[in-house]
Amino acid sequence: MNKLLLMYLIPYVIIGTFLYSFTKEGLEYSSPPVFMEMRYLISGIILFSITRKVLINKDILLLSLFTTTSTALWSYGLLYVPPSESAVLSYTMPLFAIPISYFILNERPSINEVTGIIIGFFGLMVYASSLDVSLIGAVLTITNAIFWAMFTVYYRKLRGLNPLMVNASQFLLGSLFFLIIIPFDYKFDPSPSYLVSFSYSTFLGGLLMFLLWNMMLKVEKVSKIVVLIFSIPIFSTLVDYIRGVIEVNFLVILGIGIMFSGLVISQLGSNERKGIRIGGNRLRR
Repeated sequence: MNKLLLMYLIPYVIIGTFLYSFTKEGLEYSSPPVFMEMRYLISGIILFSITRKVLINKDILLLSLFTTTSTALWSYGLLYVPPSESAVLSYTMPLFAIPISYFILNERPSINEVTGIIIGFFGLMVYASSLDVSLIGAVLTITNAIFWAMFTVYYRKLRGLNPLMVNASQFLLGSLFFLIIIPFDYKFDPSPSYLVSFSYSTFLGGLLMFLLWNMMLKVEKVSKIVVLIFSIPIFSTLVDYIRGVIEVNFLVILGIGIMFSGLVISQLGSNERKGIRIGGNRLRR
């Protein structure tokens, strides 16, 4: 695996494992629009203080629309489902990202990547079959996965731009969206526990995770990246089990095992590179 990609992936997975629990707790004290408005606005201001520039064009506007819609649906879904179940339902995203990246970016996944995603998704479904989740929570969370796939592809499409400026623009534009809907769903009752949850979700689970996701998509194609994140619902389930939030049964263990197999298969042959031989030398590409 690309060493640079690994440098971005490890902290992304670690932060993402706990993000669902912290955000779920924060939403006990704040409505989703209020929570996400502050999360986006603070992240955007921090990045803007570095870049001193905001990018506004059609692709940035679409990226911001897809991101905020995904975040809104995810946060409302979290009101109805436990963190680990939200993670499992959210990670249907790879199934949508692959065809979207093909049509928008003309990126062709390898056979191993496609096989890994299919196996990983099958494991996800085995896991999900053991869940007794709210229908509205499931619909909101899976719809979030579609928009997550969309903004993932747009990160890749915008890979030639400065990621700090892309994310600064995305956060600031997104904060306007949440500001508009706050009057329709306002709740804010902060506490010390809320501040901890909000800080994690904003600075690590928001600003840093979005930036890491953007950076990963600068160095690798969509199909390579999305299959790797099946590891987050695996670890999120382990954390919720240790915390006593969920019970683990045979289907959960089987589903996790299948997802892990998909991860392994997707990486087979990942170090191989195609090349063109000129004389006695091979040019890597």
